[in-house]
Amino acid sequence: MKKLFTAAPLALAIAATPALAQSTEETLERMQQQLNAMQQQLNSAKDTGIRFNGFFSTGFARASNDAGYAGITDESEVADLSLFALQGTFDVTQKSQIVMQLVGRGEDDWEPQVEWAYLSHRPTNNLQIRAGKMRIPFFMYSDSLEVGYAQPWARPPQSVYGPIAVTSYVGADASYNLNFDNSSLTATGFTGFTDEDGNSGDVQLRNIAGMNLTWTDYVWTVRGVAATAEADIDGTRLGALAAQSGITLPPGITQLADGDRGNFFGLGASYDDGSWQIIGEVTRVEVDGKFADTDSAYLSVGHRFGSWTPYLAAGWTESQDDDERTGFFIPGAVPESILNYQRHEYSIGTRWDITPGVAIKADVTHVRGLDKGYGNLNTGYMLAENPESTNVYTLKLDSAF
Repeated sequence: MKKLFTAAPLALAIAATPALAQSTEETLERMQQQLNAMQQQLNSAKDTGIRFNGFFSTGFARASNDAGYAGITDESEVADLSLFALQGTFDVTQKSQIVMQLVGRGEDDWEPQVEWAYLSHRPTNNLQIRAGKMRIPFFMYSDSLEVGYAQPWARPPQSVYGPIAVTSYVGADASYNLNFDNSSLTATGFTGFTDEDGNSGDVQLRNIAGMNLTWTDYVWTVRGVAATAEADIDGTRLGALAAQSGITLPPGITQLADGDRGNFFGLGASYDDGSWQIIGEVTRVEVDGKFADTDSAYLSVGHRFGSWTPYLAAGWTESQDDDERTGFFIPGAVPESILNYQRHEYSIGTRWDITPGVAIKADVTHVRGLDKGYGNLNTGYMLAENPESTNVYTLKLDSAF
C-alpha cells in the first residue's frame, strides 16, 4: 500500500501531461490568432495611408509684476500655457502627401485653428515641393515652434522668437538635399504671403521671398536664412495706449508700415553630442518706416544627466534705428520713441524626461536692461510703473505622441 501511495502522484502527473500539453497548445494558438489579428489591423492602417500624431502642453507661469514678458503677468492662468494639437498625414500617392495640423489653445477657449494645411510632393529622393499653409522658416525651431517636447526650454528664447509677429504663411517652398559622406546640406526656397494678428497689431506680409541653408553632420548644425517681404503693420497697440490716456488717435496714424520693405536675416548653430546641448541664434529684422529695426541673439547651454537636462540661457534684443523716431504720433502726447526698446533676459531651468514622450520643465527667467524704451513689453504698465526688471516663474508639462 505504501508503494502504491507513493507512486500515485507520479501516475497523476503522467496522466495530466497530455491535458497540460493540450492546454499549452491551445493557449499558444490563441496568442498566435491574436497576433495575426493585430498584424492585420496594422497592415490595414498602413494600407489606408493615414497617420496621426500630436502634442500637448500645459503648465503655469507667473511674473513678479505686469510687465508682460511672453504675455505673462502676476495673474496668469494655466490656460495661458495649455494647448493640444493633432496632425494628420494622408498619402495621396507614394510620392505625395497632404498634411494638416489643428491646434486648440486654452487661452482661445480651445477653439481649433488650422496651423498647417499643405500638399507635399517628392519628385526625387532629394527634392521636396510643398504648397499650402506652413510655418515661416525663419528659425531653427520654426517647424516645432509650439511643440514644447521638441525643445529643451520651457519656452523658446523670447529675445529672438518674440519680436517676430507672425508665425505662418500661405505659399510654397522647395527643398533640395545633398548628402555627403558624413553630413548633409539642405537648401530651401520659399515664397507666399501672410495675414495674422501680430504682437504690435494687425500684420500683413506680401510677396515673401526667402531662402535658408542648413548643414549638419548630426552633431553640429549650422543654419542661415534671408528673406524679404512687403509689410503692412497697423500698430493698434499704440491706439489702445493713447486711449488709456484719454487720447483718441486719428485713423491711420498708427500705421507703422504701409507696403514698406521688410527684411529678415538669421544665423543659428547647435551642438549636440548626446551629453552637451549648445544652441545659439542671431537675427536682424529691418522694416522701412517707423517700425523698429531689431537685432536679437541668444545662447543656451544644457547638459544631460540621465533623464535630467539642466540649462542656462541668456538673450538680448534692441532696436537699432532710434534716430528715425524723433517726432510724435500726436504732438506733445505720444512720442515715436515709444517704439524704441532693449531687453536682456537670463534663464535657468531644467528638463526632466519622466517617460518617453513626456517631459516636465521648470524655469526662472530674469528680465532687465529696460533703460531704453520698454523692452517691447506692456507699454501702458511700463509707463505707469517704470519697473527696472521682471521675473517669470514657469512649471510646464510637455508631451508628444
